[in-house]
Amino acid sequence: MKERILAVVGAVALVTVAVVLRATVLDDGSDGGSGGGGGGRPHVACTPDLAGVCRALADAGAIAADPAVLELGDATAPPDDLDGWITWDGAPGVANIDAPGTWQDPVAVAGAPLAVARRTGPAPALPAGCTADALTWRCLVDAALDGDAVGVGTGTSAESLVRLGPIAAALVPADGDVTDIDAADLRAVIDSPADPQDLFPTQLVALRTRLGALTWLVGPEPALRAADDLVVLRPAGAAVPASVVLSATRSGRVGDLARRLQQGAPAEALRDAGVEPGAGRLAVDPGEQYAVRDEVG
Repeated sequence: MKERILAVVGAVALVTVAVVLRATVLDDGSDGGSGGGGGGRPHVACTPDLAGVCRALADAGAIAADPAVLELGDATAPPDDLDGWITWDGAPGVANIDAPGTWQDPVAVAGAPLAVARRTGPAPALPAGCTADALTWRCLVDAALDGDAVGVGTGTSAESLVRLGPIAAALVPADGDVTDIDAADLRAVIDSPADPQDLFPTQLVALRTRLGALTWLVGPEPALRAADDLVVLRPAGAAVPASVVLSATRSGRVGDLARRLQQGAPAEALRDAGVEPGAGRLAVDPGEQYAVRDEVG
């Protein structure tokens, strides 16, 4: 009987420890204190193009003040006090390939399909077999090869890897995988603008205000449609999602924050980034993104 009582006591203790650990790791902590699992508002970073989301969260008191900016290239060694990272689908997994276990299971908090935009006015000449009604991702590759400037980002940032994903997929041979793509064609798309590729918000301004800077721009459809003087097209085939995710560090406390983001806080900042709260889904293979980055890096 004594052994059975000790076993029950031990089981209760284990459950209690588990509950405490879960509260420490997943709660966003609305009481005082600091980050890193010690209570208080969580310390959360955003990728540069999503910095407005972090600022809005900090202003609302949902995360610690002065949120950090964290790009993919630095995500293998995040600051010690960081609890979470708001970035694009695939990025935490890409970082984990080089630094296993750095980022915990990402949660999709917002999203939108990718689309392509051009300026209003006469339509650019499209490659043979491509029309506005039958535009494909492969058409954008051929357009870049024909001299059009296609905005997709550098191919090394979190947001650019999402935008470049369907173009890279269009280059995968029928009997191959992403490691078999023609790196020269992929690089030709990235090198197609006269100016270096940049983050999506910057390229959206360039498309609208600088004649000749870009012919085509790939990005989240709502952000493109919200801009003036653009013609927006969704390439043929299944919609390609671009999702914003929240991922925790080993000691991160972001469970409640993820729920708040999915429910629309801060909705305006998320929509400014071109995504809809609660509409995201995890759809990217980080291994494929990693391979694409290697091809263009």
